[in-house]
Amino acid sequence: MDKLKTFAARALRGVSSHPKYLVGLSLCRILLGLSTTLYYVSNIPYREFLWGPDGYSGFAGFKALVEDKNIFSLYALSDSGTWFNLVFFAGLAVSLAWTVFGSRSLTIVHAVFMTSIYHRNYTLWEGGDALTGIVLILLMGATVNAHFSPLAKRVRARLEQRAGRPHLRTSLHNTAAVLIVFQACVVYVVSALWKVAAPQWQEGTALYYISNVWQYTYSSAFPQLMDAVVLTTLVTYFTIVVQLLVVPAVFTSRRPLREGVVLGIAGMHIGIMAGMGLMTFGLVMMAVDAVILRDADYEALFRRVRSWRERLAARRERKESTDTAEEPAAKELSTA
Repeated sequence: MDKLKTFAARALRGVSSHPKYLVGLSLCRILLGLSTTLYYVSNIPYREFLWGPDGYSGFAGFKALVEDKNIFSLYALSDSGTWFNLVFFAGLAVSLAWTVFGSRSLTIVHAVFMTSIYHRNYTLWEGGDALTGIVLILLMGATVNAHFSPLAKRVRARLEQRAGRPHLRTSLHNTAAVLIVFQACVVYVVSALWKVAAPQWQEGTALYYISNVWQYTYSSAFPQLMDAVVLTTLVTYFTIVVQLLVVPAVFTSRRPLREGVVLGIAGMHIGIMAGMGLMTFGLVMMAVDAVILRDADYEALFRRVRSWRERLAARRERKESTDTAEEPAAKELSTA
């Protein structure tokens, strides 16, 4: 019993005194921010029709829905076109600022704007909207700008000052990170089990049928590639296997497995983005996937990249020094 209490105390202290997944959450912020910014920017020409007070989803019906369902949206505060444009472009500015800078306050403001535009017309998302809402709520308690932000050095210095001491913010941060990883596991396990039970996925023909649905065909190369029986079967089964491996990857101590699974999942989503055109969906899913890798995984990856760049630079220097040494010899031969 005493050993169990000691273990629990150490685990609790670890959760509350050492922030984890700092790199993954910073990448999550960037990818999720790119997704929401792209969502705004790509619809600027059509904003009045899609969300405006005189758009196809009328303001009166929207206002009644807000009051009936007790939901919140900044767009419901006025039927003025000026107010609509102010809220829309403010949401775009906040999304961009959050992508670049991050911070808890910007996360909260960004979540308010995204909730508002989602409730104004929830039929426009490509998918992943529920996951986006959940992740944004969780990110309110996390530090998302410890890396890849102009504020990163200051944030890391503040984290170092309280490292080793239990702190509420550290507990909230680590809890948010664990819950985001849990959400990723739920999404992929449910998706994989659904695929396993579906006849088209069992037969290895699911992607062939998907590639022939015009709503999900962004590139003409996608249906052409999926016409190849062997390739279609391999990609179909690869999708199921890599999704089933997400949970083992989260709990394994073997970094290569975790890296391989995340890389495979990223390749799957890049394929979806390129072949089916689901850009915002792909970015949302890769944002969540980024949290699966631990800080030690990213540090090892960064070391490999630095080592590769150093070897490349050394090879270039040797080549330049060799070329420099050969020039006088070439001149002497030409003179002779």
